[in-house]
Amino acid sequence: MGGLMRRSHSSKNRPMLLERREFLKGTLAGSVLAMLPGCSGSDDDSSGNGPQQPTGNAPNDRRLVAPAWLIGARVAGMEISPGQELWEIQDGLDKLADERVSVVELDGDLSRYMTDAEFQEQVAFFDLAAKEAKNRGMRSVGYYPTLEVLTPDADKGARTMRLDHPDWVQVGIDGKENYFIGGGGRVFWVDPGEESAWMCPSSGYVDYFTSRVAVLAKTALDGLWGDVPLLSDIGAVFPCINATCAARFQNDTGLPLPTVLNWDDPVFRRWVKWRHELISSFEQEILRVAKSVRNDFEVIIETVTMDYNAGTSQGLDGAAMDDGGVYRCWEVDAVSDESAMHDATANDWISMAVMMRHGKGATAPRPSWIFSYGLDAPDAEYVMALAIVTGNSPYETKIPLMCTSVGHDYRKRMYSWIERNVDVYNARFANDAAIIFSSASRDFLDRNTGVGLYASLNSKDQFWWSTTGMDLVTALDFMGDYRGTCKALIHSHVPYDVVTTPHVTPDILSRYRFVAVPSAVSLSDDVLSALDGFAKNGGTVLFSGLDTGIYDEHGAPFSTTRLADTFGLTPVQDDWTSVPREKGKIVVAGFRAGGQYFAKDDPNILSRYGQAAGDAGAVIRTNAPPPVVMDVRRSLNGSTYLLCANLQGLGVGGVGSFAPVDATFDVTLPDMGKTPTKVTLSDPSADRDIPFNHTDGAVTFTVTMHALMLATISFA
Repeated sequence: MGGLMRRSHSSKNRPMLLERREFLKGTLAGSVLAMLPGCSGSDDDSSGNGPQQPTGNAPNDRRLVAPAWLIGARVAGMEISPGQELWEIQDGLDKLADERVSVVELDGDLSRYMTDAEFQEQVAFFDLAAKEAKNRGMRSVGYYPTLEVLTPDADKGARTMRLDHPDWVQVGIDGKENYFIGGGGRVFWVDPGEESAWMCPSSGYVDYFTSRVAVLAKTALDGLWGDVPLLSDIGAVFPCINATCAARFQNDTGLPLPTVLNWDDPVFRRWVKWRHELISSFEQEILRVAKSVRNDFEVIIETVTMDYNAGTSQGLDGAAMDDGGVYRCWEVDAVSDESAMHDATANDWISMAVMMRHGKGATAPRPSWIFSYGLDAPDAEYVMALAIVTGNSPYETKIPLMCTSVGHDYRKRMYSWIERNVDVYNARFANDAAIIFSSASRDFLDRNTGVGLYASLNSKDQFWWSTTGMDLVTALDFMGDYRGTCKALIHSHVPYDVVTTPHVTPDILSRYRFVAVPSAVSLSDDVLSALDGFAKNGGTVLFSGLDTGIYDEHGAPFSTTRLADTFGLTPVQDDWTSVPREKGKIVVAGFRAGGQYFAKDDPNILSRYGQAAGDAGAVIRTNAPPPVVMDVRRSLNGSTYLLCANLQGLGVGGVGSFAPVDATFDVTLPDMGKTPTKVTLSDPSADRDIPFNHTDGAVTFTVTMHALMLATISFA
C-alpha cells in the first residue's frame, strides 16, 4: 500500500470487522420529525456558552480568545438518523453525559448526495439532537463530509453528483476523474454499487457546500465537524488539474498548470505547495460563511494527514498555513485497525507521541482535539496519556469505529480526571525548546516516495497500517530526521513545542532557549532571518543535514545552501560543527542525525542533542527512563505543572510486545523565584500530596507513575 489508506468516517467497513458507522436507514414512520416545528439558533444564555477563555496554549506568552467549550473538551461520537425515536437519542445522550463527555460529534447521513428536501430532513434531526445535548449540558457539532459525496445504487443508473456536475469533480494529473464505485479492494468503506466522488475545492461545488453549512449554522448545533477536505489519491493521482484548478493556479501564481509528475520541475513543486493553499482557502471559506450566519458557530476540521507524507499527496496539511479561526481534530491513526497500538513497537509509540505533539504545535495557540483510539483499556490509557500530555483534547473511541468506546467505565474514569484538571488546558506551555517543522521541506525532500506514518510492518495482521518497507519512517529522509530529532529530545528529557514555519517569527522564537531545525531544505528568508536573530540574541539553533535552505518556501532552487549564505557556515559532512553567533550558538550536524537516531538509538548522537539543549538550559533535571514524555506548563494562578506520559516497556521487544513498566524517578524544576507550599501528584486513580525538597532555587520530588501523571507545584 503506497499511499494513505483513508478510513472513511461515513461508513467504515472492513472484512471481519464492524462498520465504522452503520447507517440507520429506518423508515420515517414514527419519526420524531413531526415534533419539529422548525430550526432554531443557540443565541440564548441557556445554551451554556460560558465566558470566552484565553487558551494560553501559544508557544510563547500570547493568549488568543476561544470559546470555553473548545478548551479541554471531552469528545465522543453518536450516530443519529431520522429513523430513530426521540427516546433513543435521549438514552444515548444520557449515557454520554454520565461518561462526562462535554462535546458530542453528531454523526448523521450527510455523506449522501441528497435533494434539498432530504437535506432539510437531516438538518431538522441535527437540530433536535443538538437541543437534547444542550439540555444535558453538552455541546454538539454536526458531521459533514467536505469533499466526498456518496451516491447509492450508482451502478443501477441512479443520479449521482459526478453525472450531474462533472465540472465539479477532481481530476488527477493522470487525467482520471476522482471517483470510484464501491465493491472491494482499497475502497472497502463504500458499499457495493455506491459511487464515491471527490469534489474540487476551486469549483462551483464550494458554493453548493457552504450554502448548506449556512443552513446548519441556523440550528442549535455549536459547530460544524468538517470531515477531511482531501485532494484524494484513491480515484486519481495527485488531483486536481481540472479547468477551474488550472485557471486558479494560473491566476494565483502566473504559472501554467503542470501535467506530469516531475519533482525536479520548480513549477511542479510550486503546484504542490499551491495545493496546500487551495485546501486552506476552502477551509477559510467554510469558516467565513458559517460566521456570517452565526458568530458563535465554530468550524472544526477533521485532519488525518498529520506530519507525514499523505499531506504531500492529498493536499490537506494543518501545518502548511496559518489556520486563523479554524479549529482541528487530528485523526492520529493507530498502527492497526484491529489491535490499535497494542502490538506497536517502541518507535511506533514514539511516532504517535511525535504526531500528537505535532498536531498541538500546528494548531497553537488555538485549542486542539485529537483521536484517542484504543483496543482495550490498558493500551487505550497510554494513547490518551499522550494526548493529554501533548496538550490535545481527546476524542475517545474504540478501534476501528467512531461512535463507540473502549468501555463505559474507562471513558468515565479518564474524562472525569480531565474535567477535574481542565486547568492544564488553560495553562501556558512553558517548554524551553522548539522544533521547526517545514511542510514544504517534507514535500520537496521526501517527494511522496513513501507514507512515513509508522516504523514497523506486521505480516500477521492484515489491518496493519502498511505492508511495504518504502512506507517506513526509516526509509524517508525528512520524516526520519524530523521524527528522530523529536525522539532524541524526548529521550533527553527536553520538553519541546513544534513551531510550524508559518508561525516562525522573532516574537515566537523569543520564548525558547533551544531550537532544532531538521532537514529544512525549504525555508523562506523571513524564517531564516528569525532563526538568525534568535541565535544572535542568545539562543542555540541546531540544524541537521547539509542541504538546509536549498529551496525557497515555494520550491525555487538556490545555487548554494542557506547555511552558507545566512550564517557563513561550511558544515563538515558526517560531522558536527559548532560556532558562536554573537550571544548565541549555531550547531550543525553534517548528516541527518535525527534519522540515524530514529533508526538506531545511537548514544553518541543522543549525547550531542542532549548537550546542545542542556548547554542552552532546556533540559529537565531528572533520572527518568528515556521514554517518559514530559511537558511543562504554568497555570493562570502561578502554579507549575509537569505532565508525564510513560512509554517504558511499550514495544521494546518489537511487534506484539505490549509490556508496560511503571516508572519511578526524581525531578527537579526551578522555583521561579517563589516559595513552594506543596507538590501534588494526580493520575486517573488518585490525587496525593508528596514530600519535596526546596534548595538552591529548585524544587525536587519523586514521581511514581503508570501511564499518566500530573505533578503540580503550588507556590505561596
